[in-house]
Amino acid sequence: MTPPPSPAKVPRSRVADFILYTHQVAADVSLRIPSFGHAGDGNLHIYLCRDGLEEAVWEERKDRAFALLYAKSREMGGLVSGEHGIGLDKKAYLKEVLGPTQIELMRGIKRVFDPNGILNPGKVI
Repeated sequence: MTPPPSPAKVPRSRVADFILYTHQVAADVSLRIPSFGHAGDGNLHIYLCRDGLEEAVWEERKDRAFALLYAKSREMGGLVSGEHGIGLDKKAYLKEVLGPTQIELMRGIKRVFDPNGILNPGKVI
């Protein structure tokens, strides 16, 4: 099964470079990685395709690909996501990009609107 797309946000001037990099990552980690997106605003949808790989192999390759893609996005001045929620797969990468201060600010805002912690318990914020 193919996971949901893994959006990345890069500056518009770097979209072509980032797409070329996804091709390199696909070859390096032996995964099929198609992509599409919104070149006008730099939001890219990168799919990591399992294609029948055994679970352990899939998890290892997926994790390597995510790490490489998000590191390149950061290097290019981008973000983990530009238009969708973070979800569980990108939780660690969001913390790397934003750092503890911004994460705690977001948690504080969430506590104002959800003082009992009943909305999305155990998620990112």
